[in-house]
This record gives sequence, C-alpha cells and structure tokens, in this order.
Amino acid sequence: MTSSLRGTRSALAGAALTIALLAAGSRTAHAQFSLGEQRAGTSSGTFLKIGVGARAVGLGESFVAVANDPSAIYWNPAGLASMQRQEIGISHLEWPGDVHYEHIAYVLPVKRFGGSLGFQFGVLGTEMVQTDETHPFGTGQSFFYSDALAGIAYARRWTDKLLVGAGLKLMHEDLGSSVGGPTTNALLVDIGSIYYLGYGSVRIATSLSNFGSQLKPSGGYVSPFTGEHRSYDGFDPPTIFRYGIAFEPLENKVQRLTTALEINQPADNAQLIKLGAEWTWQHRLALRSGYNFNSDEMKLSAGAGLYATLGGTAATLDYAFTDGGVLGGVNRLTLGVRF
Repeated sequence: MTSSLRGTRSALAGAALTIALLAAGSRTAHAQFSLGEQRAGTSSGTFLKIGVGARAVGLGESFVAVANDPSAIYWNPAGLASMQRQEIGISHLEWPGDVHYEHIAYVLPVKRFGGSLGFQFGVLGTEMVQTDETHPFGTGQSFFYSDALAGIAYARRWTDKLLVGAGLKLMHEDLGSSVGGPTTNALLVDIGSIYYLGYGSVRIATSLSNFGSQLKPSGGYVSPFTGEHRSYDGFDPPTIFRYGIAFEPLENKVQRLTTALEINQPADNAQLIKLGAEWTWQHRLALRSGYNFNSDEMKLSAGAGLYATLGGTAATLDYAFTDGGVLGGVNRLTLGVRF
C-alpha cells in the first residue's frame, strides 16, 4: 500500500512538473512566434484542419497524447497501436454556413505486421450561390462545393513505452467544377509518436499532419476584364505540428479522470494552446470539456459519451458542442463500435 501510494505521488509530481515546463515553454514560444498570425489564409485544403471525432473535440482538441480511438488516424496515427480490437468510428459534423462533414475511420489490428492498420474516408460539402466579379450578389446559379479525403495508416509498439505511426492520405478539392471552377488533388503524409514516461500513466506525444508539396488547382481561367489566360497559383497544405502530454490523476474500477495539454504550431497561423479533461464513470458515462486559449473563435468545447456492451461488442455514442462565438454553435456526433 505504501509503495503504491508513493508511486502515485511520484506520478502526479512528475506530471505536474512536465505540465509546468510545457506551459512555461509554450508562453515563451508564443511570444516568439506571435507573428505567425500574419500567415493566416496562406494555405489550401483547409478543411483538413476541421477536427474529427466528438470525443476528441469535447476535450478541446487536446488529443495528440490521448489518441486511443479510431479518430487517432486524424490526430496522431501512433495511437492506432494502442487498439487491440477492430474499431470503427462514424462522425457527423454540422459546420457554420450550412456545411456538412461526414467522416469514417476503421482500425484493424494485424498480428502479422505487429501493429494496427487504420483507414479513413471523409467528405465535406455544401451548395453555394455562384458569384463573379460582375455579379457579387449572385449570377442566379448555384453549384456544389465538396472536399474529400481517403487515407491509410500503420502504427506499432516500437518498445513497451514507445508507439509510432505514419499515414498517407489523398485529398481532393472540387471548387465548383460544374460551373467552370478548378479541382485540386494532393498526397499528404501524417506521422506521430507517443511515449510513456514511466511515471504512472504519463505520456508525451508529437505528430505532424498534412505534410506535402504545394496544392495547385488544375487548369486555368480567363480574366473577364482583359481576356488574358492565367494559371492558378499553388498554396501550401495546412501542415500542423502538435505536441502534448496526458495522464490520469484518478483511475480505479469506478471512475477515471484523464487530463491533457496540447500545443499546436500550424504553418498558416499563430501557435495554439489547448487544455482538456474527461471524467468517466463505471465505463458507462463520460463527461468532457476543453478550452483553446488563443483561438479567435471556438474557444470552449464540451461533450458527453455513453458506453454500452452486448456480448463481445462494445458501442459508444459521443456528442460534442463547440461555442463558435459569432459563427454560432457547432455540433458533432460520433458512433463507435468495437468488436
């Protein structure tokens, strides 16, 4: 009992020290890189920045070091290695501006490869009114705007403490091809790692998402004023570097409390600092909340989850709400099945 208590105290002390160091470092880095705000609007394929999974978003998107459900393929592919059974997650998102985003992720442990494979497919779409330079309020026509991605990832336990993973995804963006708009295709890379420090459940993690070459729309267009034929410029993908820490200060047969801190450095904006917590009761109910400290909008998130087991199949239903400020509330729903 004494040794267990000492171990718990050591784990909490180590976690507190690590969080303090990360927070101190993040303040310094934020001061150094605050000019990153000047890069806003300089990337393409920005739908890739929309968070996947109601559980992750309910934690304020501080998920890089948690990453233990199918949405890990989006946040940190290394987390796929922690899943020992087949799992599927189906997510629905209502984005501002009547935009809908559907995403499905599937995880398949493969003993032959010594790890887990992950697959994902997502589609974002909405109907838009056509405008141009001479008709800023609409031409009387509408068109369908859509983004899509399909990807595969692999992760394994490199040691008993280190998980590593990597993935490839193909992105397609249709900017109104039905009315003469361009399309964009790109192949992007995700990599990630999770390392358990040996202090209780404390782990640190890093991930690099959406890394690749510039995204340049196909074809060209004719200037309505000069008649000149022009080609489209290329823009960088929305690359994001994430690093963070997570641990359980409370965990027993009845309840578990998970806390997480994450720092994001996007290529097209200033640094973001995110904090989240999840309380689970008897593996039946979960309550979550998170906060994005330096986001212009969508700072506060909250959510809940319900768990049920029938035979050898476990199901989860997660909901998350994000306060979008002037953009309005954003609702996410995810259905998960483990079998």
